[in-house]
Amino acid sequence: MIKTKKILRHTSGNSAPLTLAIVLVVIILSCTVFEYMRLMVIASGVRDAVQSAMIDVATENWDDAYNGLREGYSGGYTLSGTDWVVKLDIGDVYSRLESTLGVKTESGKFVKYTGPDVEYTLSDLTVSMQNAPLAPTNTGDISQLSATGTVDVEVPLSFGWRHLPPLKITMKLKGGFTPKF
Repeated sequence: MIKTKKILRHTSGNSAPLTLAIVLVVIILSCTVFEYMRLMVIASGVRDAVQSAMIDVATENWDDAYNGLREGYSGGYTLSGTDWVVKLDIGDVYSRLESTLGVKTESGKFVKYTGPDVEYTLSDLTVSMQNAPLAPTNTGDISQLSATGTVDVEVPLSFGWRHLPPLKITMKLKGGFTPKF
């Protein structure tokens, strides 16, 4: 009995559970921080690629928008008889994303794989072109030829053993063409 009391009063190993708890908390917090950084890197890369594709579309419309007219009248218009008709196209942004990001089409969505796992999914891409006005009255704030759009990005989390829902973001993007003078 006296040996048992002596063993229980001995305090040389009391800090081991506390040290273990602190190490586990630090590991979990660092996993959370690294997962957050991974999500931000993926979202930033997707945003840059989609915006680059939209800038390419705006640049492709350059010959229609800046075809030798005065700079104040540089919209995407063409003369058809006696009327000016808008002449813009939105291009094929998805095919650009397939080659840039390496995504594959699956059930109406574009999926990027890293090995057997899904890295992210793109869906619901919308692109619209804004034309510069024809013969504006106020030349101080003339809008330029630009492309705007949205895309839904879904990134499954690798933290939380697949019990946490994936990150879902709707990104709003804008790209335009500015001529060099």
